[in-house]
Order: sequence, then C-alpha cells, then structure tokens
Amino acid sequence: LLKLPLHAVFVFDGLERLPDKGRKVRSSPHWLTHDFQRMLELFSFHWTEVCSLPLMMSLFSPVSYQAPSEAEAELAAMNVHGIIHAVMTEDSDILIFGALCIIRSAKNDKDYLNVQVFTEDGLEHGCSLSQGDRLLIALLAGGDYDEGVPGCGIEIAHKVALHSKIGWMMLDTFLSMTPYEFSERAKELVDDLRTLLSTDPYNFLQHRYKSVADHIPHGFPQRAVVSKYVHALTSFSAAGNGVLTLPWDVSFYQPDLASLADFCRQHLGWEDDAIIEKMYGGVWEGAYLRALCKVSNTVFIGSH
Repeated sequence: LLKLPLHAVFVFDGLERLPDKGRKVRSSPHWLTHDFQRMLELFSFHWTEVCSLPLMMSLFSPVSYQAPSEAEAELAAMNVHGIIHAVMTEDSDILIFGALCIIRSAKNDKDYLNVQVFTEDGLEHGCSLSQGDRLLIALLAGGDYDEGVPGCGIEIAHKVALHSKIGWMMLDTFLSMTPYEFSERAKELVDDLRTLLSTDPYNFLQHRYKSVADHIPHGFPQRAVVSKYVHALTSFSAAGNGVLTLPWDVSFYQPDLASLADFCRQHLGWEDDAIIEKMYGGVWEGAYLRALCKVSNTVFIGSH
C-alpha cells in the first residue's frame, strides 16, 4: 500500500460490536491488534476502531476516532460522505450499506494489484440489482443480523431479487411508511414471495421452491432487521457530522522509517541487514513516492 499513490484508513471492529448478531463477541482485543495499529501509525496510515461513543479523528496525527457500530457500516458512510473514495473489504454486507465504490481482491490471485471494483451505478444498472434487491438477498439468504429463510441460499435469493420487484418495494415501504403500515404491506409482499417461489408462474426462476416458500418465518421480514441494514448506526448518525475531512494528498503522510526499523527489530527480531534488505523494496519505494509528491507540491505552490 505504501508504494501506491493513496492513503489508507483501516477500520477495526470494536469489542462492543453488535452483541445481538448471534455470534460470540470478543471480550478483549486480538493479541496482534495493538502492535498492528502501532505499525500502521509508523507507516503514517490512519486506523479507526468501532466503539459505543463517537470521537472525532485528528486531522494530522494517526490516532483513531471511534465509530458506534460495525466497521463495514462506518466505511460505507465514510464513502457516501466523501471521506474516502472507495472501500476495500471482503464482507458482503458492504453491498447493502450503500457504499458507492467497493474494491475486492480477485479470487485465487496472489497479485494484490489485481482487484475487482464494484460501483453503486454498476450494481444497479449493470447487474440490475438495486439496493432493495440486495437487501432482499440478505434477508432471504441470511446475514449478520438474521438467519434468513431456511433452505434459501444465495442462488435462489439472487434469482428472486433479479426477477421481481419485491426487494425494491420492500425497501420503499420501509422508508415511506409507519411501522404498522410496513407490517401490513410486508405481509402482502411476502404472499407474493411465497407465490413466486412455490409456483414460478412466469418460469423466471426455472424451478419451483415450494419447500422454501413453506419455511418463510412468521413475521418475515422483521422491521428491526431491515432497519439495521438501511439505517445502520455510524458516527454520522450518532454525532450528526461524522468524521472530519482528512487531507488525502499523500504528501501529508510520511512514514517514520527510523521508528519502523526499531519496530521490526523489537517485534520481528530482524537484524539490521535484514531490515535494510526487506525495506529496500516496498518501504523505500513508498517513501520515495511520498517524498517526491511533497517536493512536487512545494514547487507547485511556490510557483506563479
């Protein structure tokens, strides 16, 4: 990352992240967390951690601000508000939280520069999957907040979303109606969903999934689950303004090479020769890039 003309912000899930998600919640940080965060600071990258109380990020020092919910939700909000240009994550929830540009590593490829890029426009108009469609897929196939419909995997959920307007109508209903109105309208949409799955009247699904239709839970979908996807709690919703805008010019962020060498000596047990050899590639190249950017900016600003 240091070799690339970009500034990275790492977001860590905190200890208080959504204990109602049905998973065991870690009660103490991973043993690598503190040292990894320290290493990020030495590279002059920012890191943030999810917690219950929002705190603003400093403009010029690589300390953290704390977001009130999930890392993916915070990243999506930062992307939507222009704090970051893209989100890189393997968590599919980011597709529902509304991030505008998502970067994922290409599967089975060790070249970190070979990535897949998904944009909101491409998902909606290229893949014909609106945010409501993606919400329906998560509700049917299951996700972090709900187990979904038994027997309904991602393939079935994708076909249902692609060949119906149930997801779009579900999201519109949630956003425009009262909780009671949503409950009543959701029943009608679920009836349509059962009909589509059990009879496939237009042969869109190319298969009848009566067993899946019969296993749709009572009260599906729960409004609280929909709300967690659509109105995910972030520093923007908690504090109102979110994080401060950071100067994204890479020339603002110079790695601390001397302290980084000490870190490698102390934590990795590297001798001086090994430090020089390993830094010769990526680290020095990245430092040169940022130094050149700084010189270039100085010349440009001083010229008339």
